[in-house]
Amino acid sequence: MFSIEDFAQLQFLVGRWRGESADGKPFFEEYDHPEAKVFQSHRYADESFAERTDGSTIAYEDGEVTSTWGDFTWRASSIGADSAVFEPVNAPSRFEWRRVDESTLEAHQRWTAEGKEQQHTIRMTRVIKI
Repeated sequence: MFSIEDFAQLQFLVGRWRGESADGKPFFEEYDHPEAKVFQSHRYADESFAERTDGSTIAYEDGEVTSTWGDFTWRASSIGADSAVFEPVNAPSRFEWRRVDESTLEAHQRWTAEGKEQQHTIRMTRVIKI
């Protein structure tokens, strides 16, 4: 169970980020906190942050924190000032966010494929608005 204060610690996600997917293609995401019980992410087609292509929601309700992206849902198992771990509810992988510093964020994913544990870490760097 989490408090709304615990949930607010996800503030480290807020901002614009550039990352590189596992296939080497760049991606651009923006996280915002439009209301006390919601964080949103939006993925963009390019570095202009003009055309949204995808998105997800992280929500707080009755002590639970869930992340939803399309048909997939995860539940937070830990939240701290610089990290958060989400376990799959109906999703293929577990993921963890970790703030490395003010301009660097890592997303670490773990999943099982063909009976073997797999993992991948994506490093994202903050994009300064112009």
